[in-house]
Amino acid sequence: MTEAESESLSQVGRAETSVDMPVNSRNRFVVPLLIGLHLLITIFLAFRLNIWVDEAFSLHTTAQGVRYALHQALNFELQAPLYFVLLSVWRKLDSSIFAARLFSVASVALSLRVVASMSRRFWKDLHPGWVVAIVAFNPLTIAVAVDIRLYAQVLLLSALLLVTFYDGYLALVPSRRARIYYILLAIASLYTQYYLGFLLAGNACALLALRRWRPLLQYVVGMVLAGLCFVPMVPFIQYQMSAHTAPIQNPGTMLVVFKAITWRMKFYLLPIGWDFTLEIRSWVLRGCYLAGFIILYRNRKRFTDDVVALWTTTVVIAMCFLVIARLQGETLLQARHTIALFLPVNFAVVSLAMMAGNRRVVHCWVVLVLMFSFTGLYVYSKPMAKPGDWHRVGEYLMAHEKPDQPVLVFHAGAALPLSFYYTGSNVLVPVPRENTFERFDFHDYVLRDEREIIERLKSIPGEHMQIWLVTDEECGFADLSYHCDMVEEFVNKYYTTEETKSFRNSLVRRLKRKEPS
Repeated sequence: MTEAESESLSQVGRAETSVDMPVNSRNRFVVPLLIGLHLLITIFLAFRLNIWVDEAFSLHTTAQGVRYALHQALNFELQAPLYFVLLSVWRKLDSSIFAARLFSVASVALSLRVVASMSRRFWKDLHPGWVVAIVAFNPLTIAVAVDIRLYAQVLLLSALLLVTFYDGYLALVPSRRARIYYILLAIASLYTQYYLGFLLAGNACALLALRRWRPLLQYVVGMVLAGLCFVPMVPFIQYQMSAHTAPIQNPGTMLVVFKAITWRMKFYLLPIGWDFTLEIRSWVLRGCYLAGFIILYRNRKRFTDDVVALWTTTVVIAMCFLVIARLQGETLLQARHTIALFLPVNFAVVSLAMMAGNRRVVHCWVVLVLMFSFTGLYVYSKPMAKPGDWHRVGEYLMAHEKPDQPVLVFHAGAALPLSFYYTGSNVLVPVPRENTFERFDFHDYVLRDEREIIERLKSIPGEHMQIWLVTDEECGFADLSYHCDMVEEFVNKYYTTEETKSFRNSLVRRLKRKEPS
């Protein structure tokens, strides 16, 4: 059989599968409805929520064209550059904050469409709406959709990689076109986030576990090509990683990082909202573990290649993150950073539930997930503010300030997102020093002496009998302290507090200089 005939047969087979699924023909509007509901939530939040520090960095990086975005991504953002280059092009249409967020909103919405396609391939007798619902309303999915960062694009690429991997290497009649797409997506993934390489490694191990030697050889050849295309990035990686890890002195024991990675996987499956749901989740997971062992024991002879592939990929990605956490510490592995693990973990659990041979098991799992997801989503969106709440902080300052009242901001990075909302009559003064965008270094945020604050005030003309002080809750990173205590000592020594207003993760104070003794 020729390659063209194989490709044609593969397409016909997929078409027949789609036609033979009565559940899809009866409920073909369910997936579009779920995606539409997801879009209503994310578009509303994208319009209402303030930006936070990292989003402000993204806006600055992508505000001056493609060349600047490429340079800043490599040297300041300390990231692979593709997302920032694409966003800089996108923002030529509209430079607003809302338009920048729409790039992430669209990426996640497309991810949901790909998830539906993924579901049809792996579970032909399960309506894809059940799987889409798990992903669409997870608080993490909503959060990355309304964030001007690369993680929505990472989610989309991970979904596309899983689908094209199935079509190109796992399908009964593998598609050559899908293999080509997979190689191109692999290159795009490595140029978007380095951690997506863990997914590529997981897929290779899946073929190895299935003993599919010819597809594995084709896969390795394709990844060699992708690796050669990635060679120009290699000189930047060591610099980027060293800048990230410089403040980390104690990465943590293997037990600590193991608990961190397993906790992350639990969070991806059953998101936590209120504190008391943590205890509920613990008992729910104990029941799920027992049910999972029973399903595995009763169906141990019914492992399909698809199940083996999903579980192998998931375990390998988790192990890769475990190694990274052990070497660099869990501080650099927040929920959004490890999002390459999000879809594989959820798909692996759905595949286990499907092994029970009863779709009601999957239905019950989805309902359980949605209960946790909606409580988590409520807690996430209730404040209607991201960390810092800089929009409201800017409005408060402009409503209460008077001339000659400079606004000191500590830590200095917070001055950037505030500057997008504050257009008052006074000067924003980052403390301990002005932000520099030539390179990123956490040590720039460290206050070493009260004289640094005094010198910053002296650089602003005027008497400054009253000043405003804006502080966020960032008092350090990893093992590096920014010395918030020095700021408080300075305030207590030289000023009295005349006015105080709290916001989400930020505090605004109006200070009056004490009379000299």
